[in-house]
Amino acid sequence: MSKRIAYCTFGCRLNQYDTEAIRTLVDDGCGFETVGARDAADIYVVNTCSVTARADASARKAIRRIAAERPKSKIVVTGCYAQRAPEELTALPGVALVVGAADRARVAELIDRLEDGPPVVAVSPVSTAKSFLDVPITEMTEHSRAFVKVQEGCNESCTFCIVPQTRGVSRSRTRASVLDQVRRLADVGYVEVVLTGVHIGDYGLDLPERRRMLPELIQDILEINGVERFRLSSIEPASLGDEVIALMANSPKFARHFHIPFQSGSDAVLGRMKRRYRAAEFADLVTRIGERIPDCGIGVDVICGFPGETDNDFLRTFEHIEDLPITYVHAFTYSARPGSEAEHFTEQVPAEIRKRRTQALKRLAKDKQRRFAERHVGRVVDVLLEPSRRGGTARIGGWTDNYLRVDLGEGQVDARLEPVLIEGRDENGLFGVQCRK
Repeated sequence: MSKRIAYCTFGCRLNQYDTEAIRTLVDDGCGFETVGARDAADIYVVNTCSVTARADASARKAIRRIAAERPKSKIVVTGCYAQRAPEELTALPGVALVVGAADRARVAELIDRLEDGPPVVAVSPVSTAKSFLDVPITEMTEHSRAFVKVQEGCNESCTFCIVPQTRGVSRSRTRASVLDQVRRLADVGYVEVVLTGVHIGDYGLDLPERRRMLPELIQDILEINGVERFRLSSIEPASLGDEVIALMANSPKFARHFHIPFQSGSDAVLGRMKRRYRAAEFADLVTRIGERIPDCGIGVDVICGFPGETDNDFLRTFEHIEDLPITYVHAFTYSARPGSEAEHFTEQVPAEIRKRRTQALKRLAKDKQRRFAERHVGRVVDVLLEPSRRGGTARIGGWTDNYLRVDLGEGQVDARLEPVLIEGRDENGLFGVQCRK
């Protein structure tokens, strides 16, 4: 009887892709049976995030829960937390293997050789990760949209961030490999393709062409038969030029949705963060997007309470969010990341003030998101229908191209893009009915 393996993923879409890459490597190399994260399994792979202290805590909690519920199982930990602090993870119950970013290609071999005994640590210096780990994924646990990673690592030096220490330098996947995977995914029925990476605006800089090639890559993907909708995951403001905006404006396939890290509306704070833009430049970018692409969903990341952030600094951030055509906000309370430059900054903002600022921004964001959603009531929009659940009941839901969630009630459906009439909005978000063709 084959061994059973389960996967548990924390963090961003990039981590979701990495889990699929690991699953593909293990399927090819070990032949294990993949089961659900809460099912009984011989091995559990926990793919961690370490962007905040809360992310670390969530991973530790999951590991302890698995160890308590499945004491005979082995736990494999990978991801950014594994690269950053393997010794913390090997001290947790049930952990048999810790795999870092530079050793991910060996994950199937390492899992296949697991035996009883002390935890195995396979965490090489991240500086040894020099090339893109290209895994030919053609099937994903998520059956409605396909994540395609085109770039890994980062060459920036933001003072709050440890991604360069956990994922290494920027590395791009070859254009031919990206397009081949997209074609294969479209051929097996994936409706939406989501391009992901750590810093996708740098795509191509390390390839033989030695230049940024993201717009050309997007154009090639948009021309692939079977790709009905294309979406970017996240893109830095300094990398988002008029060429990409024009592609979105001119292609009905290119989902009207940008997620752009903002972090702060204060130039003083942005300077301490070592961000490569200033607040006015960001405001101009978002304004141009709103003018060129009506009803574009624009999401931003904001860090509340960065060291030295004054009340006036936060007020500038608040006012920018309030005034700009931003439709949702991921507001993070600053927590010092071990190994980051900002960990040693003076003028740390008291925890209570950081928390209060985050709550204020979340209230503003909730109001802006509500108003944006209500503008769509009465419209017919294309929704990527997919199975969902609420309260244990099978339901049909989905996302518009500009990143609004729509519920269509109880039922079951195969993933497909369909026109939906938005009938209204309640405490759970938008709801509607499928239009008859």
